[in-house]
Amino acid sequence: MSSSLGPPYFVVYNDQLNSWWPPTAIAAGLGVPTYAHNSSYNIFNLAFWLTTGPADTALVWSNALTYVSSDNPWGSTTTAVQAAWLNLYHKNGIKLMVSAFGATEFPTSAGVDPVQCGHDLANFVINNQLDGVDLDWEDNAAMEAGTGEQWLINITRTLRQLLPKEKGYIISHAPQAPYFMGTSKYPKGGYLTVHKAVGDLIDFYNIQFYNQGNSQYSSFETLFVSSDGWASQTSVGEMITNGIAPNKIVVGKPISRGDVVNTGFVPVDSLAQFLQQGRGKGWNAGFMGWQYKSDSDGSWSQTLSKAFQ
Repeated sequence: MSSSLGPPYFVVYNDQLNSWWPPTAIAAGLGVPTYAHNSSYNIFNLAFWLTTGPADTALVWSNALTYVSSDNPWGSTTTAVQAAWLNLYHKNGIKLMVSAFGATEFPTSAGVDPVQCGHDLANFVINNQLDGVDLDWEDNAAMEAGTGEQWLINITRTLRQLLPKEKGYIISHAPQAPYFMGTSKYPKGGYLTVHKAVGDLIDFYNIQFYNQGNSQYSSFETLFVSSDGWASQTSVGEMITNGIAPNKIVVGKPISRGDVVNTGFVPVDSLAQFLQQGRGKGWNAGFMGWQYKSDSDGSWSQTLSKAFQ
């Protein structure tokens, strides 16, 4: 496996395919270079792995031959198809990871053991030849109860033990921005506590600056300087002040209006300006988009990546 990537990170989540036939359309939907349209992403997150097993694009990847059939140009086994696709990702400087949980599963509240979960998730990464794992943990009830922090710390330690940095494995987390409010909202400190304990084991955070009601993060000021609405102290600049390294704060936004439940959408040209202004203040971590199928021609990623040139 090639060595770990450094910032800026251009991340996208891939949860749904637009087409299921022919096999090359599946490869295109997964973002496999030469089959997919051009884009600027350097990290693809297959969504989602659940404790019950892979779902959505993670299921397609882990059962590739079932989906592309034997009538495909890549290989006669899932392992061979994966290897052919990975070769194309890697030749184009792209890492392929799997994201766990999402808004589909709340493992801490469900009583899932974090160490066993970490073992199962790491095994999925290794067995499917992936470059790393993203924890999209959104168990709000557990965070408000003060049980989420230790669970996240334990699973992160387990994952890093099994997926070491020296072997090039990437570990990211995808917290909602308000998780960085600290003890004003979360009795055990939320992600500020997680970061203090295991931040050195986490390569970066794909922070969800959307779907947070009246905390809209929709101007440069509210995204980078001082957050608006209920989620105080959660702009990029305030996170940096509170001890999060600027090269770990990846700004996550919905790609289209249809990708957001309530607030947080910012038109791409405005967002590119915000990112450029952020770079002027010493931030350079990158951007994250939800979700790949909405960037139908790659222009969203290409517009934003120009802000980092």
